[in-house]
Amino acid sequence: DAPITLDLKEVDGTKCDPIKLRDLLQKLEFRSLVRQLPEVMQVDAHHNDPTSFVHDSNAKTVVIDSNKDLTQLSNLKSMVYVFGRSAGKHGRDPRWLLLSSGDNVTYAVNLAKVDATKLAKALKHIKSLVGYDLKSVLEILIDLNVAIPKVEHDVLIGSFLINCLRREQSLSELASADIGYDGSPLEELTDEDLQTRASEIMAIIKALHLQQIEELKNMPKVAALAHEIEWPVIEVLARMEYEGIKLDTGYLEVFNVELEDQISDLEQEIFGHANKEFNISSPSQLADILFEELQLPTAGIKKGKTGYSTAAKELDKLRSQHPIIDLITSYREVTKLKSTYVDTLPKQVDDNSRLHTTFALTVAQTGRLSSNDPNLQNIPVRTELGKRIRTAFIARPQHVLVSADYSQFELRLAAYLADDKELIKMFNDGADVHTATAAQVYGRQPEDVTKHMRRDAKVINFGVLYGMSPHGLVQATGMAYDAAKNFIDKYFEIRKPILDYMNELKEKARTDGYVETLFGRRRPMPDIHSSNFMVRQGAERAAINMPIQGTEADLMKMAMVAVDKKLGEYDAKQLLQIHDSILVECPEENGETVAKLLKETMENIYQLPVKITVDTSIGKNWGEL
Repeated sequence: DAPITLDLKEVDGTKCDPIKLRDLLQKLEFRSLVRQLPEVMQVDAHHNDPTSFVHDSNAKTVVIDSNKDLTQLSNLKSMVYVFGRSAGKHGRDPRWLLLSSGDNVTYAVNLAKVDATKLAKALKHIKSLVGYDLKSVLEILIDLNVAIPKVEHDVLIGSFLINCLRREQSLSELASADIGYDGSPLEELTDEDLQTRASEIMAIIKALHLQQIEELKNMPKVAALAHEIEWPVIEVLARMEYEGIKLDTGYLEVFNVELEDQISDLEQEIFGHANKEFNISSPSQLADILFEELQLPTAGIKKGKTGYSTAAKELDKLRSQHPIIDLITSYREVTKLKSTYVDTLPKQVDDNSRLHTTFALTVAQTGRLSSNDPNLQNIPVRTELGKRIRTAFIARPQHVLVSADYSQFELRLAAYLADDKELIKMFNDGADVHTATAAQVYGRQPEDVTKHMRRDAKVINFGVLYGMSPHGLVQATGMAYDAAKNFIDKYFEIRKPILDYMNELKEKARTDGYVETLFGRRRPMPDIHSSNFMVRQGAERAAINMPIQGTEADLMKMAMVAVDKKLGEYDAKQLLQIHDSILVECPEENGETVAKLLKETMENIYQLPVKITVDTSIGKNWGEL
């Protein structure tokens, strides 16, 4: 009904410019749509587009499948492009190594057919590597006992540093989006295909590398971050993943029986309150029991197409209404821990009963490491059951585990970044920051602050870094809404530098289009201009949190690299990184020395006006730490 005259000639799709259309669709990330366009709208395959990737037809692949052929690797320069493949996880059972100096010759080394010692000798002149997902390549080299050259550039991580919001991360996706590659996917290639397409893979990595180098010239702080933090930590993580941590599977078997009994007891109690048996894990059956059978109040409970929600957040609203709510919460916690950890972890260990997680550098936009397959960063810390699961992670015989944990790291960094001199002084004087904050907000002497007051102050001290609203404070503490609003208003009166800093970050996101950490890690903020209030508010929270949490992540990686250089002489190895802490394994007699080394290195990793403190602990298992 719009008053527009439709001119069908103007909307004739055959008259479009295929190159402009393709570029627009790629920019908007409609990858599959580019391939599905009708022929008339597709770019002519023979079109010589300078932005599209063209593989050199003269490129050749030399297959090395005997020890005598290894001498040919002397033709490689000191910096090489590399791509690796192994049949097992974390470099175990290595199969192929593709190597090129960036010219038109690629060497495809069949690792099953050559002697590892001779290979190490043939590669010893190589000083640096450029590749895609170099962590997995380094693990192959570790498995072969080959000396590890320096990481010069990783195109997977380089792409993430340039824009951490992009979703595509496979080599084929990066090549398609960034250099106009339109060949068939490079993932899941057979060994035969890998040989056939070896020079193509090398040419793609080289093209991505050169393009990223150009982009990073316009982002000098990001380039420095890559060279000083991201590239060095890749080798540290490769060693950690390859080493793994020992798991006491016998202990978990016994614990599993205990949990089954506990689940059975909880089921019987829940069925007793419901006066019938039902599937507690079924949201619809549970909703039926709570709101139909037991007639619990539904005011304020979210309702979807299938009925009232039984999500944890909604059940929290009913906690005081009926004892069945606490039982359901306990049932969910126990069954989740059993299925996520107790049942599955023993199936994931290697022949030496060691568990190997994967640390990803390209998942969290703050730059934090994430752990997966299995995720060892998510085991609950404060619950007794979580502690029992951690007890199953043990040191090898005659060894101990040493944990080093940054204390109140984010809050200390927030004090520094916001230049809150009063808060910095509190930390430097060793004051209890939460008690001091509660005393200021409530207008009391520190000795008159109650446990509840301190808890409220602690919640807001940390919550404010995530843009906590009065509503959030109500949910976290149980305060009345008006009291929570007054508390936050008063908090920002005494912590004005933090409020000013938060407003500055939101303004920077609006004007520059990104926020950054102390070391220049960037997060683009396109949603800060969204017309949708919820989306815009989410972007503002991210703008406040990212520089603080991202600076923490950068410092933690710097600490891991620095620590790694010193552990060797004590026969100690880093095993895990869990947000603010590092877990190390070392011989028993070196435990105290390693704990001291960790504390000193981590506390002095970067000179800040605010005191950084690290707590250490030593034990035979993770649960003791």
